This record gives sequence, C-alpha cells and structure tokens, in this order.
Amino acid sequence: MIRVLVLSLLLATTAEAATFHFDASNSELAFTGDYGGEAVPGVFRKFSGKADFDLAQPLATRFDTEIEVASLDTDYAERDDTLRGVEFFDVEAHPKARWQSTGDCTAAGPRLSCPGTLTLKGATHPVTLEIAPAADGKSIDGKAALSRDQFAIGSGEWADLETIANAVEIRFKLQLSP
Repeated sequence: MIRVLVLSLLLATTAEAATFHFDASNSELAFTGDYGGEAVPGVFRKFSGKADFDLAQPLATRFDTEIEVASLDTDYAERDDTLRGVEFFDVEAHPKARWQSTGDCTAAGPRLSCPGTLTLKGATHPVTLEIAPAADGKSIDGKAALSRDQFAIGSGEWADLETIANAVEIRFKLQLSP
C-alpha cells in the first residue's frame, strides 16, 4: 500500500504540463492608456500563443505570446493610424511584439505572478503577468503594467509624460484549447 502511494506521488510530481493554444476567437488582449487624464482603451485583434499549464502544478505555468501590433484598435481610426506610425509603435519596422515567460510563477494571493520579457518596438524589458487560472483550467485571466517610455512608445511631440501617461495597463482573458 505504501509503495503504491509513493509511486502515485512520484508520478504526480513528474507529470508534465499540457500545452494549450490560445483560442483567439474567444480570447481578448486589451490595453488602457491615459491621454489628458482620460482613459483610452483598446485591443489587439490578432495575437497567438501557447501556455504550458497544469492545474495540479500552476506555479510551473509557461507562456509564449506573439502580437500583431498593427491589429491594435481603439475604436477611433485616426488615433489608430497615429499609434501605428513611427512615433508610437512603428508597425512597419516592428510588426510583432512578443511576451515570453522567463521562470516559474510564484503565488501572489489568489493569483500567480509570472515573470517574463516583452519585446516591443525593438526593445526587450521585464514585464510580470499577474494571472488567475479558471478552476476548470480552460481559461486564464490576467493583467500587467508597463511603462511606455521603456519601449519608446510616443516620441517627438508625444514623448511628454504629462499629456500621455507613462503607465499602460494590459488585461487579457485567454481561452485555452489543446
């Protein structure tokens, strides 16, 4: 009996996380910036990625996400064109952004804190995701904060941090499929 219990524990702790892909049609990647004291929400319409995830071992969760930056949408075409331009995201030169986890997640209350790096507009900096896996393991909600000046988002007349706040909030809801 003890041998069976020990063997079960060993198998449980060595089980590998399953790889899930983001179901883009049922997932959302959103951002909120601040312009002149007003919230400016938007979304990225095209992104893909995968998560190595196991509900039994959530601290071992790993992510790899690629974002098509030109797919940004703030529901205002003129602003979107400006954001796609050289002074902001420069999507011609930098069409993709990528976030990858760099280590194991840690528990942060009911959420997990997952360290990683974001490569955006040719710059790579640490960005930590705060995530909450659903109890059924089929979706993950999360958020992150970043500073736009780290990635040279907003140059020239747009570099003023008084007009456009430096802090940008990222929120996501990812449906996972095998």
